[in-house]
Amino acid sequence: MKRSMKRLILIAALTCSSAQAEFKDGNRLLSQLQTSTHEYTNALGYIMGVADTLQGVTHCPPANVTAGQLADMVKQHLEGLPGLRHLAADLHVAHVMKATWPCAAKQGKPV
Repeated sequence: MKRSMKRLILIAALTCSSAQAEFKDGNRLLSQLQTSTHEYTNALGYIMGVADTLQGVTHCPPANVTAGQLADMVKQHLEGLPGLRHLAADLHVAHVMKATWPCAAKQGKPV
């Protein structure tokens, strides 16, 4: 096989395998939260990652909030909105956090 053909096959293989790597939607996140396996741990890590990334930007939770508490809140939210579960999971997590613990407006500083 020619060298250029091998490169083309390699590029196609890498492209196809990376196309399967997709962002999590609400359906997938809820499914993971309803298990008691490593899938739940994966969901918990995902929720904590989104929460940590947006903390102080979109939401300001109290210091004693637990990961399990956040997971319960997101799970309850997803169970109540079956028509919106197709949306990206990070949007659901961000919505729950902002609705529950919005940051207070900072006095004297432009938003």
